[in-house]
Amino acid sequence: MQVLALAALLLSAMAAATSAAEAPPYDPAEALPGGAATAIVNDPTAAFARPVGNLPKSARAEFALGVDLFYRRWIAGPAPAPALTGLGPLYNALSCQQCHLNDGRGRPPTGAPDEMSLVLKFGSPHPDYGYQVQDRAVAGYQPEGAVAVDWNSKTVALSGEGAVHLRTPIWRVSKPLHGVIDFKELSGRIAPPVSGVGLLEAIPRASLRAAADPDDADNDGISGRLPVGRFGWRGEIETVLEQTARAFSNDMGIATAGLPNPNGDCVTCPPKNAGVEADDKRLSAVAFYTRNLGPPARNNADMTAVLAGRAAFYETGCVACHTPKQRTGPSVSPWLSDQAIWPYSDLLLHDMGAGLADAGDAEWRTPPLWGLGRNAAVNGHDFYLHDGRARSPLEAILWHGGEAAGAQAAFAALPRERRAALLIFLRSL
Repeated sequence: MQVLALAALLLSAMAAATSAAEAPPYDPAEALPGGAATAIVNDPTAAFARPVGNLPKSARAEFALGVDLFYRRWIAGPAPAPALTGLGPLYNALSCQQCHLNDGRGRPPTGAPDEMSLVLKFGSPHPDYGYQVQDRAVAGYQPEGAVAVDWNSKTVALSGEGAVHLRTPIWRVSKPLHGVIDFKELSGRIAPPVSGVGLLEAIPRASLRAAADPDDADNDGISGRLPVGRFGWRGEIETVLEQTARAFSNDMGIATAGLPNPNGDCVTCPPKNAGVEADDKRLSAVAFYTRNLGPPARNNADMTAVLAGRAAFYETGCVACHTPKQRTGPSVSPWLSDQAIWPYSDLLLHDMGAGLADAGDAEWRTPPLWGLGRNAAVNGHDFYLHDGRARSPLEAILWHGGEAAGAQAAFAALPRERRAALLIFLRSL
């Protein structure tokens, strides 16, 4: 067993060496990750909630309407205008911002009431529960269950750091409406920050395709497969408008023209003849708002410790998946077009190893890292990865396996001071 473990470590180190890169000279443009669309932020708690810096005056009314609709709560109805009616009958959130608090990141349950912004999804649609467990219901209906989590712990020894305790979620659904649910079918998904999504949408698909290497033709241990879309933890959705409609339907039970089922994700609810509940104007306004939230400008991007961490980020091979720079093409919001941006993602699917696999699938879309250092100020917590299991960037890195095992091993092999610098760099994004 020791020989096998040593061989695995050597293979990881070899993969890290082949994917490592020397950092190019620092470009001052990196401090503005969205190019001209970068949001200039004065209030740290609102870092993800500011419009792109080049939003034209003619677009501000549409943006303001989207703000109102993103933050307002929907109700079951009926009610006089301007109330937003059509909620449910089963749902996970009353509004967009209830999951994306301050347009930011969700969190797993901790026991406090009404503070969770995570859904439990099935690996494939369940015949009784649909795509996800709905833990809330309007009057006259019952929720599909109450979501809770237990944490298993494992310890990783890190030179110079001592023991790092990682946690693995074991999901539970108490009082399940349609019978016991096997936790192995479930995956927790926290809501990601929504700033910068319009710029990601505008990256040409041809650019993503050119970066994909599904058969690992260059033998660097990293494939990168082009997903069907670019949003969602597995890149299953292509446009901001589609993502918005999916959230309306699955998370709030609100019908749109594209997804007209007024029962949303409730597959056992009796039919209701409500028709479209969020018309095209409202749907488009919410999509317009999220599309035009700018990634925040960076702080201290050229600080000595940050630049040292930037060098380590390249040298450990993290950039093989977290591609620093992209360029946008044509956008439905023309001011987002032709921008040099720094999202730190290739938006491709990568096998992250058995430790992060759920429902038999270990592939995840590379999450953008821009704005990472703003999470604690915006949302009051520091949870990462698809289910919030990681409580710091350090823990998130240590969970990397599969195609990222080489970069993880290279990070772990760094002297303590260089690891600390790399983490400082991540906090600067």
